[in-house]
Amino acid sequence: MGPRKSQIGKMALRSLVACTLLSTCISVAGTTKSDSISAELHRFLHADSSKSCGILFARLDGIDSAPQVWTAGAIDKESDLRLGCPTAKPLLAYLTLKEGIVLDVTIDHWFPEGNGFTNSHAITIRNLLSNMSGIRDYVPLVPMDPDSAITPENSIDRAYRNQALLFAPGAGFEYSNTNFNMIGLILESRTGKTVSQLFQETFRSYAPSLRLDDGKGNYPVGYAKPWPYHWSSPGFAGAFIGSAADAMRVFYFVSSETEFKKMTTWLTPSGSDPNSPSNNLIGLGIFGNRSFAGCEQVVVYEGNMGPCQMIIAKVLGSVFYIASAHVVAPADLSNLFQRLIGMSL
Repeated sequence: MGPRKSQIGKMALRSLVACTLLSTCISVAGTTKSDSISAELHRFLHADSSKSCGILFARLDGIDSAPQVWTAGAIDKESDLRLGCPTAKPLLAYLTLKEGIVLDVTIDHWFPEGNGFTNSHAITIRNLLSNMSGIRDYVPLVPMDPDSAITPENSIDRAYRNQALLFAPGAGFEYSNTNFNMIGLILESRTGKTVSQLFQETFRSYAPSLRLDDGKGNYPVGYAKPWPYHWSSPGFAGAFIGSAADAMRVFYFVSSETEFKKMTTWLTPSGSDPNSPSNNLIGLGIFGNRSFAGCEQVVVYEGNMGPCQMIIAKVLGSVFYIASAHVVAPADLSNLFQRLIGMSL
């Protein structure tokens, strides 16, 4: 038994040494990868001499895993980011499906034609969620004024009530924030709860910092001061704030639910040329891309709030997020995001 114990002891020692070396290699590799990502973020900011510029990149590999977050410049990982459309719209679409609202029901029950809502008998919930309703976007129609509050009801009146549609419902695509303010009001009518209450009840355990913007958040120091438009203006369509980590967690949660399959059953407007498919994929409250970060059929949503931009994507089972604290050319941010995703994989 003596020699056997000795052999076992030597084997155990060799295994311990091997595990220690492997752990060291993984740690070094991880540090090198992390350093490379940090260096890339700083290089991206180097061309901008403004003290307010800031960039954040993050990765989440599972709903219960710890997020990895890198920042550079005037932005912090604990900041309340203005999360915009890439967080608000997928969550509204998920809630719509979760509440059992029939996608092909028309909206005239909530927005009667007799009250000036054009062709509402022909517009479906599916049309709203896919931006194929023909209802114009209200954003260009409201004042860019930090003192002018805009309610969802007011945005709908400006863009839809007594206004002609841009195209027949289902026959075209026009990105319209108005659609999702309408979805928010439909959810409130259907459930008897506010959108804020629905978000809290459904997503609080995954994203405790997620909430409607009230103009009092712990925003990045790089955000424009004053904000160029009233914090209420994005409405249900985009006026949510919270940490990058919580934005990724709640997106990871939704993307793991059965409703997400319906959200990512890609649609095309009627009459589109099947021989000239777009690289961009249209879903319900979500988008995709046929080629992104070296992968095919990636779920990716790019958002632009003027003074800041953000993108969220799910690539190879992980959720990735990028956000700026300053004005960035959308194409430049997308290219940076794809490089960083590739570096982190």
